[in-house]
Amino acid sequence: MSLPPLATVTDVRNRSEAPLTTEQEARAAVLLEDASAWVRHEVPDLSDPPPDTAPGVVCTAVLRALASPADGNTSETVGGHSRTAAHAGGGLYFTEDELDLLRAPVPAPRAAFTIWTV
Repeated sequence: MSLPPLATVTDVRNRSEAPLTTEQEARAAVLLEDASAWVRHEVPDLSDPPPDTAPGVVCTAVLRALASPADGNTSETVGGHSRTAAHAGGGLYFTEDELDLLRAPVPAPRAAFTIWTV
């Protein structure tokens, strides 16, 4: 049984700087399912319910994927200006910092210790 996405198209729309087209909203729905499945794979101990950071992290990855060129180009030049994508893979991906926002915090060590000086 498939779990529901960690964010909705409305969440993506609310975080977008520009209005989404009908095509972008349809693609966002698919990307939300993919991104949510990927998060659950990368963070197998994801809490239930997911952390409050989950919708923002998933939407960030989806918006990044929506902004990447559909033709797979990683760079473009117009006149004297050029642009190169920072992530050659394009499409959907998460940074380690984003995944860390979804992981349970690591508890601080609670043992006493001694530092020897010579």
